Amino acid sequence: MFHDWLRMLAKLVTNDDSTKSAICPECGERSIKFVYVGDRKSSIGCLPAWCESCNKGIIISRVGIPQGVRMIDFKDLESIKKEIPNFIHVAPDSKKNR
Repeated sequence: MFHDWLRMLAKLVTNDDSTKSAICPECGERSIKFVYVGDRKSSIGCLPAWCESCNKGIIISRVGIPQGVRMIDFKDLESIKKEIPNFIHVAPDSKKNR
């Protein structure tokens, strides 16, 4: 499933950041959300993505944050807590990925 999340996320970030057509690899619903979290000065951060229906998702670390996209600064802990739920992290399955 982890690689399905990566493929879906790659399509999202190259498709105008629109989640309208994104289908959750876990439950099949169209309720994917994501937001960049990082440092505005360096434009480096992480990218959490989750499904609001099944509460599963992934976090990609050390990503470049494109100019003009919605992001939360690392220092804004209140916004991070408010906008990003405590979702279940989908981890790579090393046996399937060999």
